[in-house]
Amino acid sequence: MNPIVFRNVQYTPGLDKARTFSKLARMFGFSLPTSHSRSALSITPLMKAALAGDVEGVRANFDKVRKDDGTGGTALMYAARGGHVSCMLTCNKKREVHDGWKWSALLNMVNRNNPNNPFHFSDKVDAKDAKEWATLLKNTVKSHTRYISLLEAEVGMQDKRGWTALMFVAFNGKADCARLLLSEAGKQSTKGCAITLNGNMVIFPPGTTALMLAANYNHPEIVELLLPYEQGMEDSEGHTAKWHACSNLWGGDFTQVRKLLENEGTERAPPPSKEPLMFLASAMTGDVDGIQKNLSCVGYRGPNGTTALMMAAENGQTDSIPFLEKELGMQDEDGWTALMLAALNGKTDCVRLLLSEAGKQTTKTWLILPPGTTALMIAACQNHLEIVQLLLPYERGMTNSKGHTAQWYANNSDLTGDFSQVRKLLENEDLECFSQLNQECINEPSVEVESLEKKSSSSKNFPNEIKKDISNTHTDSDILKKELADQKARILALEEENARLRGESLITAVNGEDLKAIRRRLDQAGQKDSSGMTALMHAASRGQTEVVRLLRPLEARLQDGRGWTALMHAVGRGHEECAGLLLLERDLKDGEGRTAEDVANGLPDGKKKITPLLRKKVHLPDLPDELSSFQLTGKIGRGAFGTVFSAWSEEHGNCALKVVEYEEMERTIVDSLRREMGTIPSLEHPHVLRYHRVHDDPDNGTAYLVMDWCSGTLHDEVRGRGERGEPFRDEEVWRCLREMASGLAYLHEKRYVHRDLKPENVLLSSDGRCVLGDFGLARAIENSSRTKTTAGTPLYMAPEIHRGEKYDKSVDVWALGVMGYEMCTHALPFENVAAVLNETSAPSLEGRPSDLAALISQMLSKDPKDRPTAHDIINNIRCINSE
Repeated sequence: MNPIVFRNVQYTPGLDKARTFSKLARMFGFSLPTSHSRSALSITPLMKAALAGDVEGVRANFDKVRKDDGTGGTALMYAARGGHVSCMLTCNKKREVHDGWKWSALLNMVNRNNPNNPFHFSDKVDAKDAKEWATLLKNTVKSHTRYISLLEAEVGMQDKRGWTALMFVAFNGKADCARLLLSEAGKQSTKGCAITLNGNMVIFPPGTTALMLAANYNHPEIVELLLPYEQGMEDSEGHTAKWHACSNLWGGDFTQVRKLLENEGTERAPPPSKEPLMFLASAMTGDVDGIQKNLSCVGYRGPNGTTALMMAAENGQTDSIPFLEKELGMQDEDGWTALMLAALNGKTDCVRLLLSEAGKQTTKTWLILPPGTTALMIAACQNHLEIVQLLLPYERGMTNSKGHTAQWYANNSDLTGDFSQVRKLLENEDLECFSQLNQECINEPSVEVESLEKKSSSSKNFPNEIKKDISNTHTDSDILKKELADQKARILALEEENARLRGESLITAVNGEDLKAIRRRLDQAGQKDSSGMTALMHAASRGQTEVVRLLRPLEARLQDGRGWTALMHAVGRGHEECAGLLLLERDLKDGEGRTAEDVANGLPDGKKKITPLLRKKVHLPDLPDELSSFQLTGKIGRGAFGTVFSAWSEEHGNCALKVVEYEEMERTIVDSLRREMGTIPSLEHPHVLRYHRVHDDPDNGTAYLVMDWCSGTLHDEVRGRGERGEPFRDEEVWRCLREMASGLAYLHEKRYVHRDLKPENVLLSSDGRCVLGDFGLARAIENSSRTKTTAGTPLYMAPEIHRGEKYDKSVDVWALGVMGYEMCTHALPFENVAAVLNETSAPSLEGRPSDLAALISQMLSKDPKDRPTAHDIINNIRCINSE
């Protein structure tokens, strides 16, 4: 059998390991227990199972717990040496027992963390050849950082030389471990230690600190971590960490370490307490129990401003993230977020959970990444295709302090590998950069238009005092109007081009929480991102209740790449209101066979209150066989004439289904319903609501009306803009009036009067059109062309209806005028019915084009004979827009 040379020690597999141990001990100045031969070791079946990672074996031999192997070694130490966390959990009663060298399981594990560690050797003596030995080494040198939190009872313990776990990781250069062991800072060794590496021997005297070890072995990141807690400390020879950095025997560039220690002071901060560090460790390792135990530490910042959420994201611990939501958006001292760390390390599942941090940028330089770096740039630089796909809608076109985009990093990365897919994905990213330039182009003529409009107004108000600059260019008002029209046309063209270049998706609009932008892109409903998530899923995961309400009819019951529904995303993030809107998805299962309730059961205790909500009964009507092709997907709302549900069918796609149980209704209401059912089948116009099916079930006293699904109402739009302080633009008012007048003209041609025209009954289609709906009060005009029945909503009703006089289709024009006035001012023209009835006209419209104000004023004439017809309104608007 060929011998193997390992760390200057010749080892022959299969021979007594005591000789190897002894030679290592002599080399490093250790004293070994006298009974360390293989025959003297009392390795129990429990220890063998622990070393092999055999959980069942551990359970079967648990009666051997608390026994040692003759050197003080316990089953827990054997499990730690192999890094078998499941066995450690089973053996956790033995955490504070030492072996013959006074090494705890924690020290054993940390010491086995680095193949360059001269103390690193295997306890497995049955390896049969060099290949097996090499494999064993490969397995044992893997990082065991994830298990430190399971051994927190041993933090602070020292071996016979006074070495701590922190000293071992400082020696080995394991910065992640060092962060978790900072509570051990300030401890010093009690005995000297001689270490030989690459033919050089270094003696560390008593009093050596972890900082000195990190400085001696050129680990700048650890030096920076330990400096606040151990600077100025001296060993028994009077040497500080600075001396160790400048007097070592190792090769390499010590510039960074020496610069850090150049002004080493003497004032030291107390080391952080153990609990917050264990909290960080729990987050990093996915130890949910440990996180819950220390939830009071949420928001704690470790070295360099690191948070538990950042450590969880960096290490791909998706189970930790839901407990740490309060840390979303936090940045470390360099401006890095949890999302950036997940992107750096290719943790795609974590990125999906952290998209709310998208758009943030770093504040300092890190390696080749300057300030202003985004998560997308990091993912592009690292060639993480799926993460680039996830982040692109949110961060496309962003630049850092050097003006570089993610595309630049994909094209200039120093990493090897095939970047073709990432580069192709980002090849049009620079188009986004044009948006700002386009916006400037748009703003410039917008300012000109505003100025010209003011000047135009001035010229009308003071025809004899036309301003000098206007008179020098266009003294004719017709020429001025034409220039204004040309300017508006150029603005519109630039806006369209800007929108085309931006290529914003529905999902992007959801991220921006702009309902107006979302409605403009509803034609993209059903589209998914690279992870299979729809816009509804993104909205549900972000708790955007109104967006969920809007998108639910279009995207309900879809599933992403892992089988999650929008409901599961809402539940996973603890958004109760959104979950309540999506209960009709609760029967669906993900790729692992879990329901939304299963997802809820895995939430922290504080969020499990969402579970009862998922068991709430949802009352859905039973559809007759004639409508069996329709599947109800949610409840939209309840009106005076019934309940409206969102539905889907293969033939009609997304639609709305109104269910009216009329058996116990008053006779007048039933007549109104039957009137609507008799009216609508014959109506077909782009600005009149289209009905697909009408079904009456007199035996059950229920009527069903299937109609086009619309994204909202004009009432929603008016109210939303009022809350945001966002007025309707003139061209928007013109367009809405034209579209509503077009629908009215069609109804009037069919000899119908709507009689209840108001913003709540003007629907907005998925492409933004105004559509007249709710014909419950519509009435066919008799031969006399006039009727007398009182109907409608008071402040939208014409004076003649209030007076009980006969009326005709002009009452719909009055209501149209009220809505036009409301769009211009966010107020009604008349505060009460008395104001409607008196002869006083509506207040004049300020700040609106005179043509628009005059048209609305004409529609609000108290005398119906003075009102224009719907056709007159259309022609008037057409003439004005053509000027």
